[in-house]
Amino acid sequence: MSWVLQLPYERPPKGLHSNDRNHWRVKAKSAKDLRELVSALCRQQRIPKMQRISVQVVWVVPTRHKRDADGPDPLCKVIYDAIGSDRGIGAQLVADDTPEFMDKPRLVIEHQPGVTAHFRVELTDISNPFRPDTVDQISERL
Repeated sequence: MSWVLQLPYERPPKGLHSNDRNHWRVKAKSAKDLRELVSALCRQQRIPKMQRISVQVVWVVPTRHKRDADGPDPLCKVIYDAIGSDRGIGAQLVADDTPEFMDKPRLVIEHQPGVTAHFRVELTDISNPFRPDTVDQISERL
């Protein structure tokens, strides 16, 4: 099962880009607002709690200007915290945002001419994935 959250930001909010050098209050406000938005979108779509989840963040942009995929890492961290944090403001879809409960692929920058830039968060339930290591374990027993 999969869900998509669309965030209205054309670029990371103030303080949530790795090159930002803002006052800590600016970053804290942006982080709080983003956590509340992600939590509200998860509740709005009635996304159930899961054992394990994959969270892919996609930055959709209209131009091919050079962009650093590492820059929005602070934004991604707040999104992960909002989805899986075990405390504070969050949707709490999984027990925690550690690798045991959440798969976090690198941010992808996607070029789509004619669209307004935005961030898309793709959530996929991977609670019971088919894993190759399981096949190896089964073949050893045969």
